[in-house]
Amino acid sequence: MSLMGKVGFAFAAGSLAVGSMLGAGSANAAGLYAAIAVGNGGWTYGVSVNEASAEQARATAIANCGYTDCDVLQTWANGCGALVESDTGVAAGSGPNRAEAERAAYENLGNITPTAPLANLGSANLSGAWVVDVICTSNAR
Repeated sequence: MSLMGKVGFAFAAGSLAVGSMLGAGSANAAGLYAAIAVGNGGWTYGVSVNEASAEQARATAIANCGYTDCDVLQTWANGCGALVESDTGVAAGSGPNRAEAERAAYENLGNITPTAPLANLGSANLSGAWVVDVICTSNAR
């Protein structure tokens, strides 16, 4: 599967998580926001952290991605976000801490590639899935 296809699947899965995280984050309007953007034309990504709004977090992540075809894969408030990859896909997830963000990212990856669920059982190396990056706002638990 091409990277563009991988990102397309991951974008769809990540969009569901974005909606739920933004809904939860809007209750705490004074929060800190972050985002992960991934390029469609080549394997590149950009992040933002400790932004004043979700909109600013998304814009900064896209700018830091370095390409014009970058899409935001995950946005969150007051916590951590993780970017994971396997031989057949990429995905992102978020949560209140690093462990929960990685779990959510592997779960999202599991929606697009059959080997990723093994990572949830603690065998990430055997599943061919790995964490690319974890980003936490300064007020993450």
